[in-house]
Amino acid sequence: MKFKMVSTAMPLRGLQALAMLSSLLVMGCSAEAPPLTQQTVYPVKLMTLEQAQSGTLNQYPGRVSASDHSELSFRVGGELTELAVKAGDTVEKGEVVARLDDRDARTRLENARSNFNLAQATFERMRISLERQAISQARFDEAEAEYLSARAQLASAEDQLSYTVLKAPFDGVISRVPVDVFQVVSAQQAIAELQRPGSIDVSFQMPEQQVRRLQPQRSRNVRANGNTIAWVQFPELPDKRYAASYKEHDSNASQGSLSYEVTVTLPEPEDITVLSGMSATVLLDYGTLAGESAPSWLIPTAALVTPDAEPGTSVVWRYVAAADGENGDNTGSVEPVDVEPGKKMNDGVLVRGELSPGDRIVVAGAHRMNRDRSVRPWEKEGGL
Repeated sequence: MKFKMVSTAMPLRGLQALAMLSSLLVMGCSAEAPPLTQQTVYPVKLMTLEQAQSGTLNQYPGRVSASDHSELSFRVGGELTELAVKAGDTVEKGEVVARLDDRDARTRLENARSNFNLAQATFERMRISLERQAISQARFDEAEAEYLSARAQLASAEDQLSYTVLKAPFDGVISRVPVDVFQVVSAQQAIAELQRPGSIDVSFQMPEQQVRRLQPQRSRNVRANGNTIAWVQFPELPDKRYAASYKEHDSNASQGSLSYEVTVTLPEPEDITVLSGMSATVLLDYGTLAGESAPSWLIPTAALVTPDAEPGTSVVWRYVAAADGENGDNTGSVEPVDVEPGKKMNDGVLVRGELSPGDRIVVAGAHRMNRDRSVRPWEKEGGL
């Protein structure tokens, strides 16, 4: 019997397809997972809160005066022949500020010197004659009296001549010159105002109804502690505020008005020239002096955000630094703080909320913040 052999081998094309499928399965199992998307860290500009205001900042127009100043004037009158300074000039102690016509004073001095020389010579002759007993004691006493009188008149004439020259009593800056050269001035008339560098005062008028609410003990405490309760702005730098402290307020109303003059003092700015008589704007933390509560914070308008989900609320975003050791690149997060907007000021808006001195809030890009956002404080690079 003959048997027919039947082949069980798969066709060549089928074997190749099977091998390729196996390879794909092996590669699929050993392939690495795709990398995770890197988290974005946003640089943010921050502002550090320093001190709250107890209530609203009241705004007043003010005028600058020197904390330590002197009005320079002559002791005698006459024609002004020389005016060596103008407003803004810096002078040193003993430097000539102005001169008067001194011709009359020099003439009087020469006459006084001649009388003195004659009286002195006569006194010497009388003294010798008295020693020789050639004259009486009474005649000598008369000569001595004439000598002493002539000496006093000479000293007075010398003083009168020196009074025609006006010199600076201390180092300082000329803030005002209200006279012109060749003008006839009287004794004690102001020729120039000299202020000593270091500090300036700014005075403004406060209405009677506000003065009534001031608490004397709070005013004394603020003045004694030197607390910053006012800020001064100058027209040349409207976006910059200079911290000032309360100094005093008048106990009598200003003439012709129902207002009282209040004065704050501050160090003389180094980036701007400020002289007596210049205008300024005072932002006063009135609540501290009046005993009002509800502390407020002055922040840039851009830092105040209204969330889309809660259109009736306002928040600021407070920076929260990462715990020590978590991030070596100063990366942190932000959290919302509910605030109540108040009065709008020239350089921001007053808000009330659970904020504290030292808190750092986002002042640029606040509208892009959310709870899950990682941020890093933006620092200006050197050279930019």
